[in-house]
Amino acid sequence: MGTMKDALLKAGLKPTANPKEQNEREQISKKKMTESVSHQVQRNFCEECQQVLPDVELYYHRNPTTEAEWICVKCADRLKIADSFRQTAQSDTSIKKMFRREHGATRQASEFKNVIAQKPKGPVNGNR
Repeated sequence: MGTMKDALLKAGLKPTANPKEQNEREQISKKKMTESVSHQVQRNFCEECQQVLPDVELYYHRNPTTEAEWICVKCADRLKIADSFRQTAQSDTSIKKMFRREHGATRQASEFKNVIAQKPKGPVNGNR
């Protein structure tokens, strides 16, 4: 005598596919995924007001009241940080040419293409 499986196969019934095999997906290696997806191309988190805003830029300033470097326009105007300390033009508002400062003159985005941002030397303790 054979098994029940052999008898069913002899009768013409075919085995069904394993349901787990239908749900299996192609394995993507971590390295392959990170090469194709670029993370954090634009920074949009203001370190001063702790909010996500579309007008955040990098400032290397000498303002002793804050140690934040990635600052939105509103906070930069409130802290009276001049636009000459701005190192980047990477925000959405800069790209769309809508970046405007209330405190002092606003530098054009074209000025930032050749500027190499260099961090000021020395410790950052708020008394720069």
